[in-house]
Amino acid sequence: MYDLHHLKGNTYYIDGPTNVGLYKLNDTDCVLIDCGHKEEGPVLESLLRRYKLKLKYIVNTHSHADHSGANLYLMKQTGCKIVTSRIERAFLRDSTLDIGFLYGGYPLDEYDSKLMHIDDQKEIYSLNELPKDLHPFYLAGHHYGMVGIRTSDGVYFIADSIVSKDLLDSQHVVVIYDVKGYLKSLDYINTLNGNIIVPSHSEVTTDISDLVIYNKNKINEIINLILDYLDQERTSDEVCAYIFNHYELRITYNKYMLISYTVRSYLSYLSNDGKIKNYFKDNKLVFISKEAFEDKF
Repeated sequence: MYDLHHLKGNTYYIDGPTNVGLYKLNDTDCVLIDCGHKEEGPVLESLLRRYKLKLKYIVNTHSHADHSGANLYLMKQTGCKIVTSRIERAFLRDSTLDIGFLYGGYPLDEYDSKLMHIDDQKEIYSLNELPKDLHPFYLAGHHYGMVGIRTSDGVYFIADSIVSKDLLDSQHVVVIYDVKGYLKSLDYINTLNGNIIVPSHSEVTTDISDLVIYNKNKINEIINLILDYLDQERTSDEVCAYIFNHYELRITYNKYMLISYTVRSYLSYLSNDGKIKNYFKDNKLVFISKEAFEDKF
C-alpha cells in the first residue's frame, strides 16, 4: 500500500484506502488526482520525495475528505495549486457546507466533525487551470459536482462513481445524492471497457462490466426493498429505519446521517419517476407505492 504503480505512459496511481492518481508532466513535475485523508499527506509527500517528483497540482474529483483531506498540507509543503469543479470549490472553501448539506440543517453536536472535515482552503482554481493532458468529465450521482479525469494516455480515473463488491457486501448503502445521475454514470463508465479504469475504491481494471452490474443490482435491490415497504404510507424516517433493520446495520449518528440522506434521494428518485406517490398527512410528508395508492384511493 502507498506505492507508485505505473499504468501507461505518464500515468500512475498510488494504492491506498482511496486510490490516488499521478500524472507526470515531465521528468520532475507531477499532478495528483485526489490526495486521500489529511493524515495521508505526509505519506504522499514522502513518496513524492522518494521518486524525486515535484507536486504542481492536485485535482480533486470532489470535496469529500477521503479525496481532499490532504490538500492543505500538501499545498503548504509544495506550493501546488488545488483544482476542482465550480461547485466542489465552494465545499472546499467552507468545510461546514458538506455536513450541513448531508444533515439538511445545522447539525447536532453528536455528529463527528471529522466525518467530512477538510481544512478550509481559499486558493482553489477552476478546471480551466488543468494541464492540457488532463481532461475532466462530469460524473453525476455521488456528489454535486464530481468529475472524473482522463489522461492523455487514455487512463480514466472515475472517482466514487462505482464501489467494490466487498464494500457493497458489507455496507449495502453507498452515499448517493442523485440516483438517476448515478445510474447514468454507471452506464457511461461501462462504455470505457478496453481502457485502463481506476475507481477510487476498487481495483484497477480494463473491464468494469461485472462491477457495473453488481452496483446496479444493489441499487435495484434497495429500490425494490423500498417499494415493497411502501405498501402503506411511510415517512422517510420510517423507510430509513427499515433499511437499517433489513441490512442489520450498526446505527451511529454519522451512519444515520449518511443513510437518511441517501434514502431521501431514493424517495425523490422514485417519486419523480412516478413509481411512488407523496403527500401530506397529519402534517407529515408520507410516501406510498403507486399500486398501494391506487388501491387506497
